[in-house]
Amino acid sequence: MKSKVNNMDEELIAWVRLTRCGISSERLLSLLRVYGSPQAIFEADEDSLLCIEGISEAHLSKLRKAKLDEEALKDVEKLNSIGGKLITYFDERYPALLRQLPDAPIALYALGEISTSKELFIAMVGTRRPSDYGRQVAYKLAYEIASSGGVVVSGMAVGIDGAAHRGALDAGGKTIAVLGCGIDVVYPKAHSQLRERIIESGMLLSEFPLGVYPQPWHFPVRNRLISGMSLAVIVVEAPQGSGALLTADWALEQGREVLVVPGPITSPTFKGNHQLIKEGAQIVETAEDVFEALGIPKEEIKPHVEATQKAQLQRLPGLSPVELKILEVLSKGEKHIDQIVRETAMPISEVSTALVQLEVRKLAKRGRGGLYALSQEAVKTLTTQ
Repeated sequence: MKSKVNNMDEELIAWVRLTRCGISSERLLSLLRVYGSPQAIFEADEDSLLCIEGISEAHLSKLRKAKLDEEALKDVEKLNSIGGKLITYFDERYPALLRQLPDAPIALYALGEISTSKELFIAMVGTRRPSDYGRQVAYKLAYEIASSGGVVVSGMAVGIDGAAHRGALDAGGKTIAVLGCGIDVVYPKAHSQLRERIIESGMLLSEFPLGVYPQPWHFPVRNRLISGMSLAVIVVEAPQGSGALLTADWALEQGREVLVVPGPITSPTFKGNHQLIKEGAQIVETAEDVFEALGIPKEEIKPHVEATQKAQLQRLPGLSPVELKILEVLSKGEKHIDQIVRETAMPISEVSTALVQLEVRKLAKRGRGGLYALSQEAVKTLTTQ
């Protein structure tokens, strides 16, 4: 054990000790701006530390304990063993927008790989109990954003967060999950497989030290990072009192764009969305709407790799080319048969036959006014791994 400790990076150990000390980010940033490094803070004269605005005897007591914190050595060993890293406030990999916050974390624990300082981050948030419509829209928007070169940021909660992460991953794009626990803690358990996919093709980020389990107060704290590192926050589906609305509040306070997906006016799970719209938030339906709202020229956006749902729909066995084309068209919303004929550029006889087959297979359904839509089975394919 001792030899392992001797070989460790003393600077990294000092940073970990500082993240574990229990002093607020704002106070720690004040100290770092004066002393330049955790080692210098731990070695500073206590009288000089008390001269820093906001630093009290209580803070000195925490720093004394942190300086002798042996658990930090174990954390560094574990961080190395799981392939994690610590991205410090002064590191060029630290998210550039996040550094602008007065209470930015002094360091972020990370698992996975993304160039966090130069990417186009778009946050997506919403309820843990979404409607099928909300889940489908979250997946579709995330797929389009990731296909266009954006990085989807969310919180890996069940519901809208999970659909957003999956949409980005299925597009072959990038996504970041900002956690309300340590990066070594598997939470929620239902997303253990999704977590592995994110580590492989994106990144887990947390300001909480290793081994920290989620607590209710962690999530509002976590939400300020989701909005703080992003250019915009898209509220997909949020009832009144939803944590997603707290993220929108953080975004407005931080000077970020708040964009909203419109929903059924009869649905209580969209009451928060419609309140934001009444207050002036911009409505978005596609990734193009998002980039337009941010003032990003179309020529700067990477073209979509394929129609947004094609990769997922191809998972369904035994589809004919006509059936696949029809499902791609229906993935964008309800369509009359005449619209399907135009958009697929297929003869009406072939489209009619294929629609009957899709209904038999329960992949498409016909509703009021002769409008066709994806069935729940097809929607499930688009919103699960």
